[in-house]
Amino acid sequence: MSTVQQVARELGLTSQEVIARLKAMGQPADSHLTPVERSVADRLRRESTSTGVPEDNGALATARAKPSGAATGTREPTTEQRAPSEEPAQSGRPPGEEPPGKESTDKEEPPSKAKKKNGLLRQVAELPILIVLAFAIAVVIKIFLVQAFFIPSASMNPTLVRGDRVLVEKIGYRIGEPKRGQVIVFAQETAGGAPDLPWSEDLRNFFRELLGLPTGEETDFIKRVVAVGGDVITYQGNSRKLVVNGERVEESYIRGGRDTGSTKITPANCKPMQLEVSDEGCRVPAGTVFVMGDNRSNSMDSRVFGPVEEDEIVGRAWLIIWPPEDFGTL
Repeated sequence: MSTVQQVARELGLTSQEVIARLKAMGQPADSHLTPVERSVADRLRRESTSTGVPEDNGALATARAKPSGAATGTREPTTEQRAPSEEPAQSGRPPGEEPPGKESTDKEEPPSKAKKKNGLLRQVAELPILIVLAFAIAVVIKIFLVQAFFIPSASMNPTLVRGDRVLVEKIGYRIGEPKRGQVIVFAQETAGGAPDLPWSEDLRNFFRELLGLPTGEETDFIKRVVAVGGDVITYQGNSRKLVVNGERVEESYIRGGRDTGSTKITPANCKPMQLEVSDEGCRVPAGTVFVMGDNRSNSMDSRVFGPVEEDEIVGRAWLIIWPPEDFGTL
């Protein structure tokens, strides 16, 4: 038996396959192997032993073997030099099918942690801008449009009770004038002037005013307009009756339905109330309004501090927003 046949039998190959392999390696094909050919054969044996020879005549083992070339000094055959029988073994998968566990690179990759982190940092960086913007919008609304106020006393019972919150609109009196019967909020300077508060207290009071909460330094009052500039009024009788310009005003909103004991308004006390004396009563100066609380016997109003200048009016209270069961317009 020739050496080629012996090698072919040991490797599970045909003699032609061994000869073709040797040809591809640039070795002479003969029935007897040279020492170099034996070295190649030994290498083929070692590779066959390490990979195992399957039952398909060793074609798969030959395709999987990766000669190192370092042990024998021979060159790795190029693609052009390989025999047809040395084509790489196929995995048996249809063409174009990806190996198991390997996803197509064409699919969109999920966002990386770095991208998510950058998105979070961007949102955090935008937060101060949003806060400043919201603050600016709140300031504009508070100054020019509408403001919430907290009712701190019982002077407007039963219309408004302590703890109620109302919305005051500020546009109407910029383009119009106050009318009798309207409930208004106006500012009055505190005795001795406004205290000098630290900036932190001013900021706290600002936010409390936005929410309609008391600030602790109340300078705003809420009362009902009973007369406007030029009106002549009286408020007298055992059961007090309000007369404006000679006509009696029905006041169903007064606590208890009538007033029997609060301060009168008569020609005798016009001047202490900073009103002009008239034959029919007391005249309200132009550019001012005369206000009283609905709880007449428990109200500090124009009978105490005089008429209110129109430019001191903050706005008209038009909506009760708290408590929910009292929600509605005034």
